[in-house]
Amino acid sequence: MNIAAFAALCATLLGAIAGCGDGAGYEGGADAAAERARLRGLLSETRDLPDGFSARPRDEWSVPFRPVDKDCRIVLDAAAGGPARRAPGVRVAVTYQGDRLGELAGVGLTSYAGDGAERRFAELGRALGGCAVVKGGVAGRGTTFTVSPLDLDGIGDGVQARRLSGRLNGYPYEMNLVFALSGHTVVSLVHAGMEGVDVERTRELAHFLVGRTAA
Repeated sequence: MNIAAFAALCATLLGAIAGCGDGAGYEGGADAAAERARLRGLLSETRDLPDGFSARPRDEWSVPFRPVDKDCRIVLDAAAGGPARRAPGVRVAVTYQGDRLGELAGVGLTSYAGDGAERRFAELGRALGGCAVVKGGVAGRGTTFTVSPLDLDGIGDGVQARRLSGRLNGYPYEMNLVFALSGHTVVSLVHAGMEGVDVERTRELAHFLVGRTAA
């Protein structure tokens, strides 16, 4: 890949901490604002961030293509924070840049009142189960991923994960997609890169994020 193409692709993939979610379900705007500030503080503390990732968080991750399949679109939009803007809950998100080719970790924390986190986690599990092949919606762009199970048991109160392997705009690309339940918080993680994405680094990132919410 030439430098210009690589720079353009990275600019698409990489975006300070973004906060979203309308806070519905919390008792008034002050409660939602306080919860948002708490979540921001969790992601600002990077002391235990796994080696190889920048301690300077960037803007939240965004999906670099439009998935055709509805279930695949649901889970990728959730990881990017799309549905959280329209659903109850308070969300903050950042991207940590890694030291490998095109590597990044797009992470999000979404806090819910009542049993909202459990219900959202279940919804995402159903959508993950229906997402077998991810295809981009623009003809001729060469974006297709196969989806396979990713074993990350023992993280939080529950974890659901998939590995997406294929091509993004014609270039080899992988994404490890993780959703974890931690109390009243749903943790999302997209660990992506242009070479083989190390599942152990994904596991370390997931443990880091769940550990932050449980601290």
